[in-house]
Amino acid sequence: DDDAGGGPLYDKLLEMDLEDMTLENTLHRAPGVDAHSSGVVAAGGRQKFDLVVAADVLVYFGSLDSLLRTFSSLSSPGAVLIFSCERADDDEAPLGWRLLPSGRFAHTRRHATEAAARAGYRPHSYEEIVPRMEKGEEVRGHLFGFVRGDDGETSKDEL
Repeated sequence: DDDAGGGPLYDKLLEMDLEDMTLENTLHRAPGVDAHSSGVVAAGGRQKFDLVVAADVLVYFGSLDSLLRTFSSLSSPGAVLIFSCERADDDEAPLGWRLLPSGRFAHTRRHATEAAARAGYRPHSYEEIVPRMEKGEEVRGHLFGFVRGDDGETSKDEL
């Protein structure tokens, strides 16, 4: 779609679907990103993203630390990160995440916010949501919004 000025709302869009989404495949498709065999990702000061959205995707990851650091390395200062995940309470997930019988992971609010802060994001918004129905039951979820710091510095802010 075009904005009021007649131009596109974005310059480039990298769209990934779970069908072909692996970290390696995603990084190779991202503009200006090199993925090294050691697993280290370097954006090398090249073009970075202003918005990263992961809806109902983080349920396929346990700890969010590595993934959120990768998102941060691909994001420009001030970039927005929005993601949803299934919700777990601290008492049922002492590590901050747990594997559910469905084969997906649920995360605590604490784990998500602390992992985002370690990756250089500061909190912007939070909402408890129902991301989908499963077998006629509501799935408990979170919707997070974060903003990357000017230089990826960590944030001590709480949502």
